[in-house]
Amino acid sequence: MIRNISDHGIHYQALMFICPGCGNDLHMLPVNTDVKTPVWQWDGDLEAPTITPSILTQWGNETSGIHICHSFLTQGIFNYLSNCTHSFANQQIPIPDLPDWIVEERSD
Repeated sequence: MIRNISDHGIHYQALMFICPGCGNDLHMLPVNTDVKTPVWQWDGDLEAPTITPSILTQWGNETSGIHICHSFLTQGIFNYLSNCTHSFANQQIPIPDLPDWIVEERSD
């Protein structure tokens, strides 16, 4: 799903999706813009999106542990890289559907 974002007078589009590697967290990445960084290039396909460059998410600390999710999203498939700290490392996982609460929020 694409969402139009207005952030302190900066307007851009963000691709919204769920990442299984990040514990099914919702991500919103700026796409195809020159007013926001970092930015990803998106092919315009909402059903099976491809974005570049890779998506790297890190969270945690030395006490709780550092978690890494690193993937390429190509034609609707997450290609998880070997540096992931979750069980999807080196696997290909289809992008899941957005939860109803997100879809319903956007249709209001």
